[in-house]
Amino acid sequence: MKTCFFCIAGLLFIQTVWAADHQLIKIDKYAGQPQKLDRIRVASVAVLPDRWQKETNWRRIETLVQRAAVEGGAQLVVTPEGALDGYVINDVNAEKNERQKNALLQRFQDLAEGVDGPYIRRARSLSDTLDIFLLLGFLEKEDSLLFNTAVLIDADGDLIGRYRKSHFAQGYVVNPKSYRPGDEFPIFATPFGLVGILICYDRQLPEPARILALKGAQLLLVPSYGGYTDENGWNTALLRTRAYENSLPLVFCHPYQSLIISERGDLRAMGNAGQIVYAELTTALERYQKRFDNRRPALYKELYAPQDPAEPR
Repeated sequence: MKTCFFCIAGLLFIQTVWAADHQLIKIDKYAGQPQKLDRIRVASVAVLPDRWQKETNWRRIETLVQRAAVEGGAQLVVTPEGALDGYVINDVNAEKNERQKNALLQRFQDLAEGVDGPYIRRARSLSDTLDIFLLLGFLEKEDSLLFNTAVLIDADGDLIGRYRKSHFAQGYVVNPKSYRPGDEFPIFATPFGLVGILICYDRQLPEPARILALKGAQLLLVPSYGGYTDENGWNTALLRTRAYENSLPLVFCHPYQSLIISERGDLRAMGNAGQIVYAELTTALERYQKRFDNRRPALYKELYAPQDPAEPR
C-alpha cells in the first residue's frame, strides 16, 4: 500500500500546531508548589471597549492595567469579558440579511486570534514588564473554531490558564456553528492559591461555581459583559451569594461595574465604567479545607440531567 506523503505531512502539521498551543499554556507551572502568598491585592479594571476595534481597545486596556499596577500596586488585574474585541457575537446573531450575515461571519472569524496571537503576546509582555498577574477576555480561535475565552497570565508573562465560557444566555442554536461553548471547569495553581474562572452568564447558574469550589478554588474571577446592577440589584446580590455559598472571594469585572467580594459575601469594593477598584483578599489555605465537610452528595442525584442543550439533537 502506498503512503500519501502529503497526508502524513498534513497530519504532522496539525499535531505540531496542537502541541504548540497546549505547550504554550503552562497550566502546571505552579502545580505541586507550596502556596507562597496568603493575601493578594487585586484590581478590577472596568474597560469600556468599542466593538470590533482591537487596537483601540488594547490601548485602553494597556493604560488602565498600567495604572492599576504602577499607581495602585495591584498584583492581579482583571479585565471584562471580550475586553479585547468588544463582545460582538450579538452583532453577528442579530444580522438577518444573508449576504451581510456572511460578510459579518467572515469579519467575526478574522477578529479572533489564537493564544499565540499578536495581542495575547502584547498582554504577556505587559504582565512581564509590570510583574503582575493579568486576566484578559478575548475572542479565541483554535483551528476553525471560536470561543469566548479568558486567559490567565503570570508575572513572568507565561500563560498559566485558559477558560472557555461554557453557558450562553442566548442559547446555542442561534450562534454560528463555529462558535462553541467550553466544556471544562479547570482550576489554575498560582503562588496565591488555586484560581477558578467563570465568564458572564456562567455565574447565573449555581453549579459552575460550586464545581470550581469543590475542586479547591480559593479565588473566583468573573469577567462579564452582559447584565449588571447597582449595589442593591440582583447581580450584586447573586455574586455575594456565590461568594458566600462557596466560601471564596470573588472579583467581578464588567465594562460598567466592578465588584470585589470577600469569602463571607461582604462587598469590599465597587466601581463603575472606566474606573479601577482595589481590595486585599485573603486566600489562606486553611480557610478552604473544611468548607464542604457537611455536604451529602449522594442526595443530589436529581441534579444530573442527561440532556445537554449545547449538544446537537
